[in-house]
Amino acid sequence: MRPLRRVVAVLAACVIAAVIAPSPAWAHNSLRTSTPAKGATLDVPPTQVVLEFAERLDPQFTTIAVTTARGMAVTVGKPVVDGVRGTQALTQPLAAGTYTVAFRVVSVDGHPVQGSQVFTLTAAGVTPTTPTPASIAGSPTPTPPAAAVTAADSATGRSGSALGWGLGAAALVAAVGGAVSVLLRRRTSRS
Repeated sequence: MRPLRRVVAVLAACVIAAVIAPSPAWAHNSLRTSTPAKGATLDVPPTQVVLEFAERLDPQFTTIAVTTARGMAVTVGKPVVDGVRGTQALTQPLAAGTYTVAFRVVSVDGHPVQGSQVFTLTAAGVTPTTPTPASIAGSPTPTPPAAAVTAADSATGRSGSALGWGLGAAALVAAVGGAVSVLLRRRTSRS
């Protein structure tokens, strides 16, 4: 009976370690850099906002909203995600004023991460004479940032829970497999 108790104890320790132990993959995502930079004052209007994060982004759960001081959206289409970088095209021309860049992404562990920062444009922009990728991408979408974030919220709840349960189940299966292997080896060595 003692070997069985040891196996059960090892199995329980493996499951607890897999579920509780911190790991880099479970860390929350964070914004590393942005263009325009946080608090920047610009003379020339940007055509896009680029946010670079610590972890890969999931295009399905990445929202970048840029609004004027009055809350008007100045984005064109959805953000383009490439690895850890999210790029959001802006309408042209931008007027002088303060703009808020709000973002919401999902960490590898399923937790949503959000934040915002501002930049100031000191001179109004001039409509570009040659088409830019931003102007070709489509017309401005006046989607309020809150609506986009709410959509990401509802989807995130399901995604985060599934990821947590999946990791827990994988750890449990690995621990049970190890315990069965130990039992089979002991039975084989006794016969």
